[in-house]
Amino acid sequence: MFDPDAPTGSGFWHWVAWDIPPDTTSLPTDAVLPPGSVNGENDGGTLGYTGPCPPEGDGVHHYQITVVALSVPTLGLDSRTHAAVVGFTVGSNALAAGQLVATAQQ
Repeated sequence: MFDPDAPTGSGFWHWVAWDIPPDTTSLPTDAVLPPGSVNGENDGGTLGYTGPCPPEGDGVHHYQITVVALSVPTLGLDSRTHAAVVGFTVGSNALAAGQLVATAQQ
């Protein structure tokens, strides 16, 4: 989940996860991933999901939630791999993708 509107100059990664088994059709509300999945480091410096919290008065933020089907069973990346590197590796192995954009503001 990426917020391109975050006032950082380069957006904000709220969640990056990979190696989610292909038969996964949903995730629980606590964002616990199935065994074998990897929760990457978000831009807050923690592993896993961190929710949206746009600064008050900063206008509408667009949260891009993207799911990608891959041609490989695993990316073979460590959980501390930067989201940009994960994105490059995903893009190199992508078969198809879907995206939902949610909005929020305070």
